Amino acid sequence: MLRILLILLILFFVYNSSEATSIETDSIVRVSGQIVTQSSTPIPLAHLIIKGKQSGQVCDSLGIFHLQVKQSDTLIISALGFKTQEWTIPFIFDTTLPLFYPITLEKTAYLINEVNVFAFGTWDDFKTAFLKLEIKDNYVINTQITKELAPFQTKKPNIVPPQYRALIEKPHFIKHFKILPAYLYTKLSKNEKRKRKVAKMIRNEWRIRKYTKYYTSDIVSAHTGLKGEALEDFMTYCGPKLEITKMTSRYYILEQIVNNYREYLNLKKDNQTPKL
Repeated sequence: MLRILLILLILFFVYNSSEATSIETDSIVRVSGQIVTQSSTPIPLAHLIIKGKQSGQVCDSLGIFHLQVKQSDTLIISALGFKTQEWTIPFIFDTTLPLFYPITLEKTAYLINEVNVFAFGTWDDFKTAFLKLEIKDNYVINTQITKELAPFQTKKPNIVPPQYRALIEKPHFIKHFKILPAYLYTKLSKNEKRKRKVAKMIRNEWRIRKYTKYYTSDIVSAHTGLKGEALEDFMTYCGPKLEITKMTSRYYILEQIVNNYREYLNLKKDNQTPKL
């Protein structure tokens, strides 16, 4: 009889102690701390994740955090440039006291793939390589969207006002043979010729603006030293040789002027008449 009572008492105490332990480990506690380096420097914006759960926190700019966790939780702490570390919540006897824990992370280095750096010899070499550069879109979704939007792509707007638009912009006999009356009218009508001429001027208005802004006698004279008839002669020679697009910069126009001037001088030395 005594043995039975003793066994029952032992089982009772074991059950109570295990229940008390489970209650203590499952209790919610508030933990605060600071993530620092080995020299006690704060690590800003370190990431804290509760192991096995989808919750956590990002530290502030001083590496300080405040979390409500269970007594049995473990924190996974990571920061750029530091080794990821697991930190187990220490057992807290008195949850009423303010608790603040400094946690130290160890620095680490990241190995990256080898990178080869090549230098272009001259500006012309770089420009040639840049123009031949092919950019591939690695995002399949962009390619798919482009295909889906293709039927809805419209032509560029016609900048020529309706009153200056010719019946046929570029008359060609073979191409417009089926509409011979319209072709003949376009070729013979003075009004249609005038419209085509005005439309061409409107489309080339940007080119005229660039010429008048960057290809003046003052600019050419400043870069060549020419004056008077010699300046006029060179500008007549250089003007048709300039390659100007909407994206052409002032620097590239000046570069062409200087190069054409060198060519112009070489032709003069050889007693050749510069071809216009």
